[in-house]
Amino acid sequence: MNLLRRSAALAFALAATVGPLSAQQNTPSAGKSVKVGSGVYEVAVHDASNRVFAATTGSGDEGGQVYVLDGATLDRIRTIPTPDHTPYGIAVAQSSGTVYATDTRSGAVLVIDIASMQMVEVIENPADESGHLREIVVDDVNGRVYVSSYGENGLIWVIDDASRTLVDTFTQVGNGTSGMALGADGARLWAANMAGGDITELDAFTGAELRRFPAGGERPSNLAYDAERDRLWVANQTTNDATVIDVAAGEVLKSVAVGDQALGIRFNPVNDMVYVTARRSGIVTAVDAESMNVVTWMQTGSYPNTVAVNGMTGDAYVSNKARSAGRDAPPVNDPNGDTVTAIRR
Repeated sequence: MNLLRRSAALAFALAATVGPLSAQQNTPSAGKSVKVGSGVYEVAVHDASNRVFAATTGSGDEGGQVYVLDGATLDRIRTIPTPDHTPYGIAVAQSSGTVYATDTRSGAVLVIDIASMQMVEVIENPADESGHLREIVVDDVNGRVYVSSYGENGLIWVIDDASRTLVDTFTQVGNGTSGMALGADGARLWAANMAGGDITELDAFTGAELRRFPAGGERPSNLAYDAERDRLWVANQTTNDATVIDVAAGEVLKSVAVGDQALGIRFNPVNDMVYVTARRSGIVTAVDAESMNVVTWMQTGSYPNTVAVNGMTGDAYVSNKARSAGRDAPPVNDPNGDTVTAIRR
């Protein structure tokens, strides 16, 4: 089934499950897509400059690159090489103008200075033996950067943004620690434990575990936080949904069907919606944050992976992985993969 037919079939199936789409003004829509090289993984945006950063692993052993795009046009501004390293996860420290990327293969964090457009630092952690780094979240209020490390006893690195140095490691976070989200003041940190199926709430300054509660779905991968309503949104890969958790009670308010293999998730404060990527369905679902009802589904690319939102403009950007023929097989010609797609509000 081709991508368009697959998306239409999914929309019909979801409509039968969750009812008609909500009435919503200024419904977001998928716009332009551009190719960004081989092995695209995650995408992030620097709000003030409206520059979009896409992490790509490249091919072979030469290392990957970070593509820099103009958020308004998606024109390529430049590429930033990361010699001997392959960026997967990526995030932007808005206040300092710094990009952080995870090299999952080597277990290191790459630091890129936006002003010079160069990789300026590689941070390693001797306390992390597995080094299977996943996601990054940035606390711009307190100048701290958190990096999750997947494992049976998951870890979280803590990096000081000003000095760009490792200052702490939170241990025993959970089984398969992956996505994270921060409270509005940076005091609380939530971590999704993919293998454990739960969420750990931590004191973001000390790493002390405050609570642990069920994610409400299977293989919770990434999180988004709605500070106004004190709700945590969870993308669950196996149950193909986004669960909405009342943080005060630690209880699930609703499960929203969003498509096959829900993965990336972001809250858009400008239009008050939550965007969820469904990788195997090839769509991004927009959900109204107040009613928790689906507003629309958007076809973006072969395998939508992650989504980033510019908190000033409300525009969003989706990284779409390419189809693969499998390990050691010749590459597949996929015009809808290894792309970044803009979502205009």
